[in-house]
Amino acid sequence: MISRLGGLASFKYVLLAVALAVGTPALASCELSSARVNSTLVKVGDSDRRVISAQPDRIVRLTTSAGGSAGTRYDFYQRGLTIQVYVAAGRVSRVCRIRD
Repeated sequence: MISRLGGLASFKYVLLAVALAVGTPALASCELSSARVNSTLVKVGDSDRRVISAQPDRIVRLTTSAGGSAGTRYDFYQRGLTIQVYVAAGRVSRVCRIRD
């Protein structure tokens, strides 16, 4: 009887892990090629000046594990979501949308 209950408990944890793995990607999408932030359309390949002119709410410097610069992330907070724009070598390299 004890081993049967132990198996059921571990099954619950496996089910929880699968549910989190399936549900989490729906909250974040980094496969966007463009996003509208503060009435400015930002696309992959645009210069960092276009992103800065949109007045980001937060600027995060990205570093490598050795401490070198890997680029910059600009966060724009909108109602119900956050748009993250990644800039490397002066160009937009990735645009992500994260639901809050």
